[in-house]
Amino acid sequence: MKAKMISVAGAVMAALALGVGPAAATAPTIVKTSVNVSFPDDYYTGVCGFAVDFFNVGTLDAKLYSDQTGTIVHEIDTSPHDTVGWSSPDTGKTFAFPNAAQLITDYPQGIAVGSPATITGSGITAKIPGLGADAGIAVFAGHVAFVDTDGVPIVAFDEFISSHGHANDPAAFDAALCAALAP
Repeated sequence: MKAKMISVAGAVMAALALGVGPAAATAPTIVKTSVNVSFPDDYYTGVCGFAVDFFNVGTLDAKLYSDQTGTIVHEIDTSPHDTVGWSSPDTGKTFAFPNAAQLITDYPQGIAVGSPATITGSGITAKIPGLGADAGIAVFAGHVAFVDTDGVPIVAFDEFISSHGHANDPAAFDAALCAALAP
C-alpha cells in the first residue's frame, strides 16, 4: 500500500505540491488553486486490462509561512471541496471520494530549487469501493523541484520514510479498483 499512498498522494499533491509550519512573524501567504485534471493512469490500465483515468477536481489551498528574513520555511496544504477518483472511458464507470488529506512541508533551507524538504501527509489517501479507507500519516523526504508563478514550491517526493495507519493490501487494492470500474 505504500506505493498506492505515494501514487495517490503524489498525483494529487504533486500536481500542486502544497504543505504546514509553526506560526511565523508575519501572517502566512495563502494561495488558492482550482484544480480540474484528468489523465490516463497507465498503471491501472495495465492492471485492469481496460482504460483507466485518474482525476482530481476541486480546490487546493497552500499556506506559506516565512521566517523573520522572509524566507519560506513551512507550508500547509489542504484540499477543501476537493474530489479524487478513477474512471474508465471503456466502461463508463466512475468512483470518487473526498480528498481529505493534508500535507505539511518543512523547508529547512528555504525554497530554492534543489533545496531539501520533509513532507508529512495525513488523512485519507484512498477509498476504493469494497475496502476500508487507506488513511494515516506518511512521511517523505523530497526536494524543491520548482516554484510556480504563484510562489508555491512544487516538491518532488524522493524517498518514503515512514507511515502508520490503515493501508489495504496492494493486491486487494488493485483488484477492488478494477472491480469497481469493470464492465
